Amino acid sequence: MRRRLLQFCILGWAMLLTLAVGGRGSLLVPHFFSIEALQAQAQTQAGELPQPVRLRLPPGLARYTYDRSVGDYFEEIEPLLPGGAYAQWAFYPIPVYIQGDHAQWKTFVEQAVKDWSAYIPMRVVAKEEEALYGMSIYRVPPIGGGVAGAARPEFFFASDGSLQQRVRIVIAEGQGLAEITAVARHEIGHGLGLWGHSPNLRDLMYGGHHAAATGNRRVLRVPNITKRDLNTLKRVYEQPTLSGQVFPESYRRLFGQLLQEKPLPERALGLPLARAAGVATPP
Repeated sequence: MRRRLLQFCILGWAMLLTLAVGGRGSLLVPHFFSIEALQAQAQTQAGELPQPVRLRLPPGLARYTYDRSVGDYFEEIEPLLPGGAYAQWAFYPIPVYIQGDHAQWKTFVEQAVKDWSAYIPMRVVAKEEEALYGMSIYRVPPIGGGVAGAARPEFFFASDGSLQQRVRIVIAEGQGLAEITAVARHEIGHGLGLWGHSPNLRDLMYGGHHAAATGNRRVLRVPNITKRDLNTLKRVYEQPTLSGQVFPESYRRLFGQLLQEKPLPERALGLPLARAAGVATPP
């Protein structure tokens, strides 16, 4: 866990720098906080944390039947929230903003959103501010180090005191259009809750490169969402979580949230969002 938190910390600074250089940093909103801050405060305020609960599955995942013949890689997924809870979305459709200054690029990213929306509802929105409490996907200059894309979660307390999240995704320039769809699928998979990598080359969430050099050409790997990806995501959403749970006022004060808490997306977007009703975990 410490290694993963360090990776997120380094990635967070890199993404902020990249977005600022690319001119996409103007809508940073105060009082979002990082995994690192959430974990640090939880260690000192453990007695005040709410009990994790099991949320109703998103419609597509509820319809999907776990395929026991192929298994999953659930053990590779990091529980980002305090107490070993897994990050999940507590409302849907999730608003998704896609940087729109390159129409063809946006079309290929939209395909990735559509692919995942069959399992967890998402909706592409036109304005960046409409996805402050959802996902935002940006096209940025090359990141370096062989990194094709990156995803970073941030958290906030809504006006009812519940813990919510947003995810910011960057996709590096200099890739073919088919590769853009593959990278977008992969990073959106992280954003939906698959905060880890599969060890299986065939899975979308495999942690290797999407293209490999072979002689003088590159062999492009454009994976689709596999049954193992879906098996793992379903297991994540079957776990009790703190996402969407109301935290006590004393805990929220640690983040300076009480005076300027964020409204839930129902009011922010004016969209018909379905709240995932909590179901208490049986003893």
